[in-house]
Amino acid sequence: MRVMMTGPGQSPLSKVILAFFYIYFLLHWVTGILMFRTKLGFNYQSVVRYFLGDPEQFMNPRSFIGLLEVTHFHLFAMGLFFVVFSHLLLFSPLGEPIKTILIWLLGLSLLLDIVTPWLIRYVAAPFAWLKLGSFWLLQGVSLVLLIGLLAALFRKRTPPIG
Repeated sequence: MRVMMTGPGQSPLSKVILAFFYIYFLLHWVTGILMFRTKLGFNYQSVVRYFLGDPEQFMNPRSFIGLLEVTHFHLFAMGLFFVVFSHLLLFSPLGEPIKTILIWLLGLSLLLDIVTPWLIRYVAAPFAWLKLGSFWLLQGVSLVLLIGLLAALFRKRTPPIG
């Protein structure tokens, strides 16, 4: 991956690979927002209802096994997402302080996104605010990462001297 970002001569095909990766990620980002809106909603009450159920609407609370299945898949997917984007970010021309902040925010938002359903369901409903905050933090950090990496992909490079 490092060679794709900074490698010798940077092959035109590496730009194609990264461009398609970023397109797929952008589509993932958009569909993720649409899914969150459709399943959970963007307000406190709808998030609480999703995880704790609502007898008036015949909605059951999320089950232990249901949360476990989602968590199991997300641990792998989010871990892979974190490694890929952090790795690409490391070799981007962004400054070290910005890289550090983005990596920490990405890791924290991913972790909170995985943990908050459990907190809502088994600790207290007000963790729904944390779920909403972590979701929007993840979306914001992801979008900033995507824009920064796209800018790095298409910036003009000066050939090495010598």
